[in-house]
Amino acid sequence: MLYMESRRQLYFGIFIAYGHCNKIYPSLDLMQQRALDGYLVYTDNQRVILQITDINDEPPYFINRPLPMQAVVKLNAAPNTPVFTLQARDPDKDHDIHYFLVRDRTGGRFEVDEKSGVVRTRGSEMFQLDMEYVLYVKAEDQNGRIDDKHFQATPEERLSIVGGKRPPQFYLPKYEKTILENAPKDSDIISVKAKSFADREIRYTLKAKGQGAGTFNIGPTSGIVKLAKELDFEDVRQPHIYQLVITATEDSGGFSTSVDLTIKVTDVNDNPPKFDLPDYQAHNIDEDIPIGSSILKVKARDDDSGTNAEIVYSVSDDHFRVDNKGIIYNRRTLDADDNNAYYEFVVTATDRGEPAKAGTATVRIYTKNKNDEEPKFSQQVYTPNVDENAGPNTLVTTVVASDKDGDNVDFGFVGANRNSGQFVIEKMTGVIRLHNGPISLDRDKYELNVTAVDDGNCCPGGQQTRHTSTAVVVVFITDVNDNKPVFKDCASYHAKVEESAPNGSPVITVHATDEDKGVNGQVRYSIVQQPNQKGTKFTVDTETGEVTTNKVFDREGEDGKFVSVTVKATDNGDPSLEGVCSFTVEITDINDNPPLFDRQKYVENVKQDTNVGTNILRVSASDEDADNNGAIIYNLTMAANPDDLSYFEIQPESGWIVLKKPLDRESYRLTAVAQDRGFPPLSRTVDVQIDVVDRANNPPVWTQSIYGPIYIKENLPVGAGVISVKASSGIEDNPVVFYRIIRGSTAQTNKHDTFYLQQRPDNGDTWADIKVNHPLDYESIKEYNLTVRVENNGPQQLASEATIYVVLEDVNDEIPLFTEREQETVLEGEPIGTKVTQVNAIDKDGTYPNNEVLYRIVDSPRNEGRDFFEIRERTGEIFTRIEFDREEKQAYALEVEARDGAASARPNANGRPNTGTVGRFLFRSVFIYCFFCLPCFFSQVIECL
Repeated sequence: MLYMESRRQLYFGIFIAYGHCNKIYPSLDLMQQRALDGYLVYTDNQRVILQITDINDEPPYFINRPLPMQAVVKLNAAPNTPVFTLQARDPDKDHDIHYFLVRDRTGGRFEVDEKSGVVRTRGSEMFQLDMEYVLYVKAEDQNGRIDDKHFQATPEERLSIVGGKRPPQFYLPKYEKTILENAPKDSDIISVKAKSFADREIRYTLKAKGQGAGTFNIGPTSGIVKLAKELDFEDVRQPHIYQLVITATEDSGGFSTSVDLTIKVTDVNDNPPKFDLPDYQAHNIDEDIPIGSSILKVKARDDDSGTNAEIVYSVSDDHFRVDNKGIIYNRRTLDADDNNAYYEFVVTATDRGEPAKAGTATVRIYTKNKNDEEPKFSQQVYTPNVDENAGPNTLVTTVVASDKDGDNVDFGFVGANRNSGQFVIEKMTGVIRLHNGPISLDRDKYELNVTAVDDGNCCPGGQQTRHTSTAVVVVFITDVNDNKPVFKDCASYHAKVEESAPNGSPVITVHATDEDKGVNGQVRYSIVQQPNQKGTKFTVDTETGEVTTNKVFDREGEDGKFVSVTVKATDNGDPSLEGVCSFTVEITDINDNPPLFDRQKYVENVKQDTNVGTNILRVSASDEDADNNGAIIYNLTMAANPDDLSYFEIQPESGWIVLKKPLDRESYRLTAVAQDRGFPPLSRTVDVQIDVVDRANNPPVWTQSIYGPIYIKENLPVGAGVISVKASSGIEDNPVVFYRIIRGSTAQTNKHDTFYLQQRPDNGDTWADIKVNHPLDYESIKEYNLTVRVENNGPQQLASEATIYVVLEDVNDEIPLFTEREQETVLEGEPIGTKVTQVNAIDKDGTYPNNEVLYRIVDSPRNEGRDFFEIRERTGEIFTRIEFDREEKQAYALEVEARDGAASARPNANGRPNTGTVGRFLFRSVFIYCFFCLPCFFSQVIECL
């Protein structure tokens, strides 16, 4: 295992080295690599650090500059005088460089220091002026052994040494530079440098060989060559290659030397391609030429050179293509019917420069037309709508077709017919109408197949090939909103709702039908606001027609026993039609009111010798509830002394308290109970006090104990007398009596002081005159039960009571009120006698004929509709008197009056009935709108819009 692990580590290290440095083990074959891959499976989690050891495999090289190596020696130079130093480098780490004189052409006048490379003079003999001494030298790496006899070494280099002086030496034997033509003026082009062997300053000059003088200059001391003027590669007057000579001269009349400088100018892509013509045209090109046909040739040129001048063409219309020679071909079938019979597009020439430049030209290709197109309908399916009551010659639609070839188009139905059922089509225009005969559109839609045929007149020979296309016309028959919603069961609606039922309680579901179709037959419901009514007492679901309460009703309060409600059904037509239904909702009673006694306490004086069976006192209570809930029975209960009950009994129905046995005490106290027959029953109690007086005392005596019924008109004015009653004191020689009206617990028993009493003396007698204290209203309270009490002025003041029944008589004091405001319509062309609407008004008077309502059309010059409509006097139904024509007049106004059936009891009526006015019918377009206004009194007419 140890051996295997070491092998893995070894190969892994070699693999890492091989992957990162191909200098190590370059001969690793495929099998060894696979072996390494296998071992890597086991060692992929190991980290190996591999150190690469350098081997001496690189030769040394000279770094002396400039080349070739040159030096000077003074003529009287002493021995060992250094004249030059050889310098070499070796990339290997363990190099050991030595310098050697390989060949000596100086006769031993120089030697080379092996370690430092310094070349020194030898001997004391004078050196000759201007004589050249030549040495050949090399450098060896003595740690870079090649074999037993040779080491890695530099090539032999020639070292020239001149006695005395020699011209300066440029660092390069020649200079070359390539620049772009758009190099900026005064930019640096190249830097040259020369070495002075006399250590003097050098001055540089430049001149051109041939063309190009003045194009470049050189810095005298810096040796930097600059561009003196702008270049243009495309300018034939400027060379693309500049041959220059640079001269380096030592100061103070020293030596000079020259070197060649070659500057090559290269092209920049600064010229776009240019077409020979700005506009190319090709005429009379057949539109049916084969795809790929050559049509014309364009030509563009580029003043640049090389790739900058190579041009690629392209076109902007994909109907065409262009090759690299500028030949334009069609790549699609041409169509002379498009673009006014010619194609116009842009051809672009783009060079291959970086960045590329482009030029454009316009190409127009004019085509010759042929009859190769069929007519095209503006749409494949037409879906016009025609009203169900459309008449002869009614316009249905117009089909439109055009032919790209420019041909005229003839229209017809399939089969080259001009008629299809009840429809006709015009050949030249494509107008489709209903025919001129009887029309019966009894289907939801009609499908017509229409054709369009060209005449081939577009071009020579076009009539030989005529083309036909077809389209479908689907004529939808639209419903006309000529039926208003109708409540067919309105007369049978008898709704009831229990008083005190919570808000939102269901009352009844109404239903209206509309014989129209679609949205014209869709109905939504609403409640019509009643005249003089605050808010709506009911709401209705707009979709279902379910009527629910919008308040908590009180049958005994202002709501009463019956509530009128009007529901309106409106269809969704435009304009919409309406129908109304008025019915009465009965507020059914619940036992929510207890009986109420007409007094807070009953007190009665009774003579001690009153006979058994005598009616002593009558207690009276009333209950505002109805039926059994308002039916009252009386009984007595004991008060302080249980024995008091044994003396009296009460009649359950009448409330009379009757004496059961002789009286033997001064006072009795009882409790009377009034209980209704509701479930559960409600009751109230009242205290009854009976005081016994001496036999000698007598109570007052009424002329009669019950008066009435007394009938009076409800419009009896305040202060008017109702009745006069009288009682005697019952005491001889003392006729004084005192009267008062007992204030009861209900409105009917004078709780609100509707009546008052006025005493009146007359010939020794005292009368009680009963008079009206507040206005009366038959529609609110019809009857009153008044109790008048009289007391005498004896030692023991005794009293007795009388009852007065007052019954009101209805008078005609209410005006008719229209129950709703509705909108109605009538179509033009409807026959005379067509029913338009039915108006409805209610008179709240309680009796006939005061509450009878009669209708008439107001005969007034401003009532412009009076000659065009008539109304049924008793039903309020309005009918047409003429056949309307919308084109003659689009709007009418009609005023209708509602009056009751008796002379009015209102002031200044002068014997005429009460009158209300309904506003105006407005006839717009083919429809009549009817609006009902608030009532207007008597003959006064208020115009309501």
